[in-house]
Amino acid sequence: MAEHGNQVRGAVRLIALSAALSVLCPAQFRVSVSVSPFTESVFARGVVYTDGELTARDPGQLQRLFVKYGANEVYARIATTRRYTTGSGDHSLTRALDRARLAAALHLPFNPELGLFNIYGDVRCQPAPDFSDEPDLKPPATWTSLRIDQMQPILRQYAAKTAREILATGVKIRIWDLGNEVDFGVAGVAVQPLPGSCDDTAGGARWYRPPDQVDAGIGKMSVADLMRLPESKRIAWLEQRLWPHMAKLFAAVVQGIRAADPDARFSTHLSGMSATRSAQAVAFFRAMRDGGYAPDELGLSYYPSSSGEPLEDFQKTVAALREKLGRPVFVSEFAYPSRPLTAGPFQDWNHPLKGYPLTPEGQAGIYRALVQWGRTNGLSGIRPWAPDLAAPGWGPMSLFTMTPKTATAAPALGAFRLAP
Repeated sequence: MAEHGNQVRGAVRLIALSAALSVLCPAQFRVSVSVSPFTESVFARGVVYTDGELTARDPGQLQRLFVKYGANEVYARIATTRRYTTGSGDHSLTRALDRARLAAALHLPFNPELGLFNIYGDVRCQPAPDFSDEPDLKPPATWTSLRIDQMQPILRQYAAKTAREILATGVKIRIWDLGNEVDFGVAGVAVQPLPGSCDDTAGGARWYRPPDQVDAGIGKMSVADLMRLPESKRIAWLEQRLWPHMAKLFAAVVQGIRAADPDARFSTHLSGMSATRSAQAVAFFRAMRDGGYAPDELGLSYYPSSSGEPLEDFQKTVAALREKLGRPVFVSEFAYPSRPLTAGPFQDWNHPLKGYPLTPEGQAGIYRALVQWGRTNGLSGIRPWAPDLAAPGWGPMSLFTMTPKTATAAPALGAFRLAP
């Protein structure tokens, strides 16, 4: 009898260990080399993509080219607006449904990201959602004048409706992403933006409206003020005034999606600022968990050349998240230039990391290093941001080299073949 009891206890421990390993070591490393929100705009310029063997003249052909190099999912960032509006790429629901159908046709899982903003938002700015394309979701008053308990049922209904539309394409969803770089807010419950941020997508200058019915202190703080605070004080303010409200909003979205997809899994990602600040990243995801939203994967944007902070700082954050929260980490946005950027809003992102010069070889090297390290150190995958945007401004960060009308695959595209 004692021996039988020991066998049972041993089996229970083995099951528990297997469950823990399945969380920390996903079965398949996600290689999200995907057509981007900018793909159609590049093709519209008459550009073709090639690796010397395959040539792509439309998004479907380009995604097939990515699959050749290890891509195993398709991604779309989704605004609350259904129709395409000019701004930071096409994040409309209409375009996302195109991406879902493409993924289904290629028998690839789809990764939708519900941004919960009108057209676009990131760490600099988080505009309120705009449901003017969805008459049945009309808020009772201006969004930022609502209380959290008034926002929650609308977000729940929006999430359920959107999830059903996406699933109706027949695509398989591996994981749902919620928000985009949500360090300092989501769905309009956010601090004041960096000056000029989202002016082109949120209604022009002075678009920001404070969510005073949520907490009158939120609108008195700004992204710039938060970034100037010492890290401990910044975290303390966010834990007290903002993050608990955000967790409630995310939890409502989870409930809505699960009404359509009962087994749904979730991820949310922070900006590059948090990616190299482990205390801030851990505090955010802990606050989400404590507030009722516990994502299955913890996401980070990481653009090493934006500041030159060493790769080791990012690795420390990944290790801390694994240790403190027991979840794998997904690199939700990553890019590294193959040559110095000389134009556009990112032209000062030219800080090379030691051992990785701003050359095609250096770009390929850091992708290989990250994929190799990540496979055994708690990364569930990586998404190169806008890998096909071989256009002025972002071109060096893409995975292609542009001649007038031909985008040729750079060596970095081959780095993903290392992933199983």
